Amino acid sequence: METKQKKTCPHCGRGKLANRARRPALMKATLFWLPIKRYSCNVCNKKSYVFGSVWEDEKKNSD
Repeated sequence: METKQKKTCPHCGRGKLANRARRPALMKATLFWLPIKRYSCNVCNKKSYVFGSVWEDEKKNSD
């Protein structure tokens, strides 16, 4: 069975990338066509860029 879970923070490794953060105006104006989003960690509050979706599949064994 597959479940969807938010990605872990690349800085601290403990938190999840939960909240969307604002992107700089220059990035919005020039790279609007790329699926890059900025998220903040719910533990360390550092900002990270994510290409694509923040959701990742986690496979669980039902054995």
